[in-house]
Amino acid sequence: MASINEGTWFAYQLTVTESGRTRSDPTIEKYTVQKIEGQNVLVQKEINGKDVGQFNTTRGHGSCVFDMASLSKRGSENMNTGFGHMYVNIFESAGDGESERIFLGKDNIVFRDIRTRKKSDDVLITETRELCWTSMKL
Repeated sequence: MASINEGTWFAYQLTVTESGRTRSDPTIEKYTVQKIEGQNVLVQKEINGKDVGQFNTTRGHGSCVFDMASLSKRGSENMNTGFGHMYVNIFESAGDGESERIFLGKDNIVFRDIRTRKKSDDVLITETRELCWTSMKL
């Protein structure tokens, strides 16, 4: 079983749609684990190669990035990814016009995160983050 260590990084392609139509070109969000102290993790974030700062998470977060505290397991499936077929558990939450669905694989790796929210004019905004590269051997 592999583990996430200092220096491990994950790159996710972010696609944003508005009522099903692509709103902008996809971006790449790269998250690098800078420091691990016990359960606390410091993560560096880049967007399209530009540093946008650091934030604190825990080892319990999916990929040490995604807070899953409010999500519940809803099932599992075999998922086709850029790394081949992966068995994932599906976690979801919904309420107040927002929902989130995370596809979590072995070693606490998030392969896909889908967040949807309704704007005041009933337009649905969907953000999909898909794991495209990582320094971990999957």
